Amino acid sequence: MSKHFSRTELDCVGYRLVYRANEVNHCPGCGKMHWFVGRNSAECAFCGTALPLQNAKLPELTEWV
Repeated sequence: MSKHFSRTELDCVGYRLVYRANEVNHCPGCGKMHWFVGRNSAECAFCGTALPLQNAKLPELTEWV
């Protein structure tokens, strides 16, 4: 379940890059779309950029929930 932040909260949280399952995910590093997906993160098959999974239980991403 994703949370929608108010404008005030968004100023504190900032923009977060995450890997979203069942969606097209372009790598922020190289722009390609091939990923190695694990339990908590996904890694670009070309450049190695790692992103947390959207539904991973990471405390820093769920602090506002």
